[in-house]
Amino acid sequence: MILVLGTAEDRHAAVIYNKIVARGTRVAYFDTRLYPKDMTITFDGALPMSGTIRYRDGQSAIDLSTVNCIYCRQWDDLVSGMATGIQDEVELRETEASLGSLFRGLECSWVNPISSLNNSRYRIHQLQKIRSQGIRVPEIIVSNDFRRVQAFFSMTEEKLLYRPSGWADSNWNLGQIDDIGRLISDLPGTPVEYQENIPGDQVRAFVIGDSVFAGVVETVESDFTGTMGGDYVRPVELPQEAKRTCIRAAATLDLVFCSVDLRITPEGEFAVIDVDANPMFMHFEQTTRLPISDRLVELLIASDVDAYDSRVTMYAA
Repeated sequence: MILVLGTAEDRHAAVIYNKIVARGTRVAYFDTRLYPKDMTITFDGALPMSGTIRYRDGQSAIDLSTVNCIYCRQWDDLVSGMATGIQDEVELRETEASLGSLFRGLECSWVNPISSLNNSRYRIHQLQKIRSQGIRVPEIIVSNDFRRVQAFFSMTEEKLLYRPSGWADSNWNLGQIDDIGRLISDLPGTPVEYQENIPGDQVRAFVIGDSVFAGVVETVESDFTGTMGGDYVRPVELPQEAKRTCIRAAATLDLVFCSVDLRITPEGEFAVIDVDANPMFMHFEQTTRLPISDRLVELLIASDVDAYDSRVTMYAA
């Protein structure tokens, strides 16, 4: 059985769930915000783990021993949503710990693993790991020391992309050193990310197992890393080298499903700008007509079957 983790508002998780249902594969939807008020969970410390999820409204119980594959788009959103209805900080911490133990203890296939989802917030560390594989990434510095920024700026001939580090707004600004100086004066002590502005087409590629679907993003933004809700995406068939680059970047971060933002320079070089372990795919799919969700559902169903066969073989003896 496949378990889809998602909140009631997560349209992307719901799309995947509904498509799995339509294909006749056993699947259950799990919203952590229902726990512990509207559901009970019991599990043991043995391997393979056994246990049960029961809903108080009479929905069918979930036998944890039958879960072979889990699709989780955003673990942090699921965990933070549990605060609803829990007033005591200790109770919230213990509830989070019990669910974290439960899902880390299930022996099944994950798309994507919790550890990889948690690491996705550390973008610069991800790019460091990708660079170690011989893949080009932009030169980056994070600093609140303007003298160091000036030195970094002097090494580039182009304008720099910049944004306050850790801001929820992912839009980048493009400017000269004077623009950046004014920003620093408005934000004393705030670390800012500065990034080399690599020229070229802005491409978003979705890696799903060994498949890659891509589109050129036509946007007015200086640097595209957003949800592309108002942007037009033109489907494109990437060269095999670019596809291999995307797959290698995903594998380096232990991701089965992700989006990879690329720059394809006028010279034909490929640079990885960002990797998103929690990608929104619906607008991209609707605009390009590329089968992102269908391929993801196929991957989940295949993982479900493979994990089931593996478990049967492992415990047959």
